[in-house]
Amino acid sequence: MGIAKKDEKAERAAAEAPEDPPVVKQLKEICDEYSKIEKEFEKEVELLQIEYTKKQKPLLQQRKEVLLKAEGENAPATGTPALMGFWLKAMQNHPAFEDLVQEWDEPVLEFLQDITTAPLDESDGNKGFELVFKFAPNPYFENTELKKVYETERGSIYNGEIDAKEIKADVLKWNTGKDITVEKIAKKVKGGGAKKAKQKKEKEEARPSFFRDFFRNLKPGEPLPDDAKEQARMMADDEEEEDDDDDEDLIAYLMENDLEIGQCVRDNIIPWAVRWYTGEAAPEEDDDDDEDEEEEDYDDDDDEDDSEEPRKGKAGRGRSGAPPPKKEKEKGGKKATPKGSPEQKPCEAPKEECKQQ
Repeated sequence: MGIAKKDEKAERAAAEAPEDPPVVKQLKEICDEYSKIEKEFEKEVELLQIEYTKKQKPLLQQRKEVLLKAEGENAPATGTPALMGFWLKAMQNHPAFEDLVQEWDEPVLEFLQDITTAPLDESDGNKGFELVFKFAPNPYFENTELKKVYETERGSIYNGEIDAKEIKADVLKWNTGKDITVEKIAKKVKGGGAKKAKQKKEKEEARPSFFRDFFRNLKPGEPLPDDAKEQARMMADDEEEEDDDDDEDLIAYLMENDLEIGQCVRDNIIPWAVRWYTGEAAPEEDDDDDEDEEEEDYDDDDDEDDSEEPRKGKAGRGRSGAPPPKKEKEKGGKKATPKGSPEQKPCEAPKEECKQQ
């Protein structure tokens, strides 16, 4: 739900609400006093956050220096010569990026050297933050840095909800023929004949890509390109009712999802990158859930087979009588949880919010 819609709903609810009874008024006064202390607490936490972030910053710089150190003259052409594809693998091991990074994104992300973050306002973490993706010179685009800015505001003090007001991203300057966010599709040539058949025409079509879907400007009221609308509908599993979705709903969904991914980069990937690279930070797969799903599938197969007429007078459970093959475990499993602060919820895969580091 967009910020404007939330404000309208709150105003209507306030206007239509009956007057509180005396006991409720008294309880609300107590709640207001509690809220004042909570705000004082949050201010103290922000000061501590600033102090300890300064202490941690040299360690992140040290990590960068280790990763950029090349061994010998024949070091690989990559953003992190010490561990090729370090940031790519770290992101791929996080559930938030499971469907975001595509196969054709991988060679480009291998040139990623570092990711940094900073608050937009050190005195108020609710105002937003920025992410900076730093790249080594590469054959794909001219940019050496790609910045993404999240402008946010507190939605409600009662549940710690943070809303995105606007999301801004740098424009990629692709080298000729190197734009991996599009693919060339053969275009049919009208008419027949051998001469026509030899003529080949191609057109470029947008395709899913980390560099298209993540580095996108989003703001309520702005028009959405068709590929962004399709992305929102696919994430919402809402293709069958796409005619009922307007741009305002779709952009609100995209902004909410994008903010959660950005928070996961800030709170999980950046501070604990090597643990995501090794997979230690990745959530464990839930074996119990997989076994339950297999048993349910097996029971369903039994029910379907029992309902069929027996062949040649023989009653049976099915053609083979054997259970279905064991499914492969899906990547992702449980969600990831960063270290806490009172301002934001834990980071999980898209559609669940990250805590502020």
